[in-house]
Amino acid sequence: MQDKSLSDFTSFTGTLRAGEFNIQITFLARIDNRGEVEFNFAQIPLTKENIFIKKHWNNDNFLFTLSGQSDDGILFKTEYFQFNSVGHQSSKDCTLLNLAGFCSKAEFQRDLTKLSPKPVIQMWLKGFQSFRPLTRECQLGTVTMGGKTTIKDPDTITGFISVRMDYETDDLLVWRKEADKLLEHLRRVMSFASATVIQNPVIEFRSGNKSEVFTFSQTRQAPAFMQTFHFLNYEPIFEAALNSFFNPPFKANNLFFAIEWFAMDATYNEVRLVNAMTVLENLIAANLDDSFALIRPAKEFEKIKNKLRQEIKKCLAKWSSEESEKANEIVVELNERLSDLNRRSIFHKIKALSKSWSVPLDGISDDEIKAAKKARDLIVHRGQYYQEDKEDQEDLWSHVAVIREVVVRFVLTALGYRGRYISYYGGYHDAHFPP
Repeated sequence: MQDKSLSDFTSFTGTLRAGEFNIQITFLARIDNRGEVEFNFAQIPLTKENIFIKKHWNNDNFLFTLSGQSDDGILFKTEYFQFNSVGHQSSKDCTLLNLAGFCSKAEFQRDLTKLSPKPVIQMWLKGFQSFRPLTRECQLGTVTMGGKTTIKDPDTITGFISVRMDYETDDLLVWRKEADKLLEHLRRVMSFASATVIQNPVIEFRSGNKSEVFTFSQTRQAPAFMQTFHFLNYEPIFEAALNSFFNPPFKANNLFFAIEWFAMDATYNEVRLVNAMTVLENLIAANLDDSFALIRPAKEFEKIKNKLRQEIKKCLAKWSSEESEKANEIVVELNERLSDLNRRSIFHKIKALSKSWSVPLDGISDDEIKAAKKARDLIVHRGQYYQEDKEDQEDLWSHVAVIREVVVRFVLTALGYRGRYISYYGGYHDAHFPP
């Protein structure tokens, strides 16, 4: 869990730099409960050496770096420091500067009082909820993921994932690189499970008596909505996530990007439907080649397009002289749309990819998928779903539930998962995959 020794303010003495300018400076820094580096600066007298701060603090082209060392040997550095504000307070004797700032990335290095006998890399997570720690052995060592059973604020650090190396190696850098990839893989899959993008603002690496802590300023963590797995049932999806890293059932391009769309925060059902359809669009674009996406090969259809252009010109030639003035403009616009005639429908491509991946769509009718796609189109092109002149429109939530269920089955198939999950198709209930 989060290192408490860095949660309290520590005094650093170091250097603030910007281009050719630099000054010695003392400051307090800590990692707060959101994983952000928080600073506290004492007032400093305005001098000719530090006047560059007052002149350039809000200049986007002026890059500041801040570094320092504490009395007990903790090193701090950031090349991404920015000022929130630089105020001043004048008196008869001098002008005092009031500094306030933040950084998007930072690094802490320190010696540990207790040796870490085996290298460990750990990712601190926001808003992760877990009943008990999840632990598995793998090729890279022991993997552990844990969190709190109750969460008051999802935008605070509540959990972690760690990989501990349990074997000897001559190349620690190779192990660390692979462990980094594994941590990111697990974070993404568990974001899918919890239906929110789990933020990872802090990463720590410990080896021997050395510790390196890296912080990354990130967006606010949103609360989970429409969870795919209850936090009491994380063990099977965690195991599937681990297995799929080393032995994926098949190659699924852009799966993580699709998960980001799936878990993205949304407050309206219109947005939820658009996001879910975008997941399918993304997976289709990344995993179906032209033989599935196009009706005829591109070269063959080019000949068809030429014939269509000729027919269009013949039709326009029959128009009156007044209408013919718009003919050239119409030809240009129609020519741009001709290529769309060769693209198969999103429904056809969903079915093609489900067949290619062996995704079971049992119980979901073709009409339901087509209706949900039509609802998405209404939202995209009209900016809304419900129409005042149509009282018999199907409830938007039903379309969300259908497409969301299709997405979940695609992702579970790509992960090689088998077991229970939460389905919203036909009402909230526990379902089994494959169905």
